[in-house]
Amino acid sequence: MMKSPRSTTCNLLIMLCICAVVVAMAAEGPRLFKVGDEFGWRVPLHNDTDVYSHWASSNRFHIGDSLSFVYDKDSVMEVDKWGFYHCNSSDPITAFDNGNSTLSLDRPGLFYFISGSNEHCTSGQRLIVEVMHIHHHDHHGNASTAPSMSPLSASPSVSAASSLLTPSFLPPFAAFLFLLPTVACSSCFISS
Repeated sequence: MMKSPRSTTCNLLIMLCICAVVVAMAAEGPRLFKVGDEFGWRVPLHNDTDVYSHWASSNRFHIGDSLSFVYDKDSVMEVDKWGFYHCNSSDPITAFDNGNSTLSLDRPGLFYFISGSNEHCTSGQRLIVEVMHIHHHDHHGNASTAPSMSPLSASPSVSAASSLLTPSFLPPFAAFLFLLPTVACSSCFISS
């Protein structure tokens, strides 16, 4: 049985639309994540001390992304692994207490954050974020070296609206691209 030219054209159009969505998703730029989403950066409830672990595990972080910490009468500190597990705020890498802090994820690996209040930290107000490694290949197929370990850059405030603080799953036009083959080829699915 031979395919009709119309069927072949429709299949090609569907494949092109799927490829466009995949390319658009791969080209997505740096994102700004609001830590804890609506919950924000505050002491978790006694029955939900893993709120920040769950939040971090539900997101994928890449080099260039940023974390926005929004809080009231508290602080946020980036610390080393030991400082994280012992809630030790005596030697932070960076520290903020302005209520609205943004930290750039500028290298792959683990970032550790705690509240500057020992009581808050031991109650679960701490966060580990794992930033994905980049895999680039040179002309010979060997993996290139990882980016240098530069100090974490941070700005003291976030001026973006909360609507911009979204870990986007799809570009806004992706839904349209999924509908395009159906609209363009509606006659493909109707038998003659």
